[in-house]
Amino acid sequence: MQEEGLDLPLFLDALSWGDADCTSNPKVKFARTALLGSQKLPRILKKWHTPPRDKQSKCARAAGAHQTLENFAISCIGDEIKKEMDAAADLFKIPSDHIVEEHLTSIHLGELQQQANEKMPVFWSILDAATMNKKGKKGDNEKMYILNIMSQCQYSRSNRRSRLQKLWAVYLKACGMPARAFDAIHEIGVSMSHRWVLDAYTALSTDAMNKVCDAVKKYPWHISHDNVNFPMRVFSQRLHNQSHFVSGTAGTVWQLPVQAQLSTDTNRQFNAYRAEHSRTVFAVEKMLYGNTEADLRMEAWFAHHILSFLLNTPDFAEYMSKCKDSLAFAEPPPTHRLMSGAERIVKQHILGTCATEEASYDGTMKVIDEFFHQLCLSTDEKKKRSGEERFIPWLGDQMTVDRLRGMWNYRHEDHNSFDRLDYMLPVFGWFHLVMTFANSLHKQYLMSSATIGSLRQAFDVLNRKGLVLQSTKGPFWHNLDEAIHHIAEAHFRTCWLVVGQVDSLKDLTKKSPLDLKEMALKIVREHASQHALFDMQSKPAGEQDHMQIQWTMWNKDVLPYIELRHAIRAGDVGRMEDLLPLMAFRFSGGGNTNYTTEVLELFQGLNQEWPKEVCDHIRQWCWVMTRTGEPKSFLPYDLAQEQNIADIKVHYRSMGPGASMDYLKKISPAIPTLRCVQRHMEHEFGTYKRGSRHSAPEKEADVAMLTTQYIASALHVYTPGCTLPNVKGSAVNVVDLGAQGLEAVIKDWFKRRSLRRSTEEIWDDGKGNAEDSQDEMES
Repeated sequence: MQEEGLDLPLFLDALSWGDADCTSNPKVKFARTALLGSQKLPRILKKWHTPPRDKQSKCARAAGAHQTLENFAISCIGDEIKKEMDAAADLFKIPSDHIVEEHLTSIHLGELQQQANEKMPVFWSILDAATMNKKGKKGDNEKMYILNIMSQCQYSRSNRRSRLQKLWAVYLKACGMPARAFDAIHEIGVSMSHRWVLDAYTALSTDAMNKVCDAVKKYPWHISHDNVNFPMRVFSQRLHNQSHFVSGTAGTVWQLPVQAQLSTDTNRQFNAYRAEHSRTVFAVEKMLYGNTEADLRMEAWFAHHILSFLLNTPDFAEYMSKCKDSLAFAEPPPTHRLMSGAERIVKQHILGTCATEEASYDGTMKVIDEFFHQLCLSTDEKKKRSGEERFIPWLGDQMTVDRLRGMWNYRHEDHNSFDRLDYMLPVFGWFHLVMTFANSLHKQYLMSSATIGSLRQAFDVLNRKGLVLQSTKGPFWHNLDEAIHHIAEAHFRTCWLVVGQVDSLKDLTKKSPLDLKEMALKIVREHASQHALFDMQSKPAGEQDHMQIQWTMWNKDVLPYIELRHAIRAGDVGRMEDLLPLMAFRFSGGGNTNYTTEVLELFQGLNQEWPKEVCDHIRQWCWVMTRTGEPKSFLPYDLAQEQNIADIKVHYRSMGPGASMDYLKKISPAIPTLRCVQRHMEHEFGTYKRGSRHSAPEKEADVAMLTTQYIASALHVYTPGCTLPNVKGSAVNVVDLGAQGLEAVIKDWFKRRSLRRSTEEIWDDGKGNAEDSQDEMES
């Protein structure tokens, strides 16, 4: 090297492909390969980076090539990361600029983490080392840190690599994040901007409307609507810009599974059948006297509910651990329970919220026209097809159904089937019927605070506030429903002690399961039935126990409420139908004329006016629905509609000054997508239970306190000559009153609904069929 005038740097440069002769020389090639492939090379480089220090010498450590090697390593890593970023770019791209629900819900963070690790191993290993905690451990959180850092880096290179940013943007907006926060996290690349979110809402809404318009052509469906009220506030008042209260209407299309499809001529068959059979009222004795089979079914279920009150007490915890599989404790057989599973799932499409109120008949017709327009069914050709071929159950609360039926009656002489609303069958919602049932019990048994066993006395003892005056707003019904169940449980616990002739419920654990079942049936027959009430009232006046009569009547009246709530949740429409006569008695005797009419209309349809195909369809697809397909996950359609209204009014409503009615209408169809994305992200992070379920506090102390009072007051123990402290404040037997006067109510109702309906078909195209139109009239 000295002879050639070479120093070590020049030599190494020539050896490392820096000289043509060295590159081609066999000896040099062999030596170079041996060096670069040697296991000692890493050790050499390490010593170059950090030269060993002579322990005997007091001199500082040699600098070596520390800085040079680090700069070189950083340059190599940077080049490698750039390659990996380009190779993994497709992982962070949305398939198209037009965002749809499937683009967002198809993102699974665990899979994306694994794919990013495979595509960018160097970058992942660097970030993995950076996120390691002090103990050298890492978890799923650290993996999420790494994935989001990679996503931010990809987004900084190209705004098309924004897959996670778009998912975060839609999710955070669905959770209510304000615009300022959006702009802040957009600056650091975590999310898209607020402006993008607003445009995305529009795109998602448009896509949702396209889907529902396509769904009504391919699948069976029905529709529901209800009023929605909320204040529109402004920040700067002007003559044209004032705070005001908006009354609008929210609608939902319910897409049914394909097996719910009716035959193509259902419309014509239904109207012809109704025209023929509507001249006669249903067999009144069937409602007044019921049938033995239905009575036995209800008695078995009443006994099961009473038995459940006992088995769910703390005293029976050990007993149930041993006997929970006993056949005596099994539920009675269902009457007509809907099947669960994926084939029962009903999909929903929220329509654009319109600014028209539905309280008036004119408003109802505008709402119908608006929804047909949104569904692209408003052309003359499609109106004709709807009038002659479509059969649409239209669901809603009592007021909605009353307005629809009123318009159906009012337009009975219009010139074609669409204008006459012949395609429509109004069906009331069972949730509002349950609320009316609860309010009827409240009105009947509120009584006074001095009456032990009354609702008001229980409200005072349990400190249940806000339940004295009935209300349709806030959590009134939820609180009342809980109170009714707790008070009923306390009454039946008292009955268990009376029938079992024991001092505590724990003493009943000595009984066999079959004995307990027989005792539950005895409680029904002796302390919670019309027959028991009749026997008590048949005794001589001086021997009657008016206290026992009063609370036996409560037991008799509250059991159908508990049964109805259980049947709806289980999806047993047969048990729901069995309760119709009892509800007719209650609503008629309690002065609930609107729901008396609804029950009579439903009973008339099921037993007289509707063909079997329509009856089966209404029972199976128009009373309750499930979003998950799981057992005991059924809920009434009007409750699902109320949940959608809560989303429109509260959960997904824009609160800023731009929250106009037009904007609300535009984004309403996107709400199911927002809800779906929100649930998707919550499942990805394992937070799906937070805020989605109401955790009820323990009830045992409340029920035990009431039970103690009822035992001390001997409410269910026969005491000859016992009188009520306040006769005027006692509860009236509204079920008996309703049964006694129902026949006259039915006659009056049927007289009011009798009218002649035209059957002519005259359309704007002039191709109507008006021949013999007056020969076919419907009473």
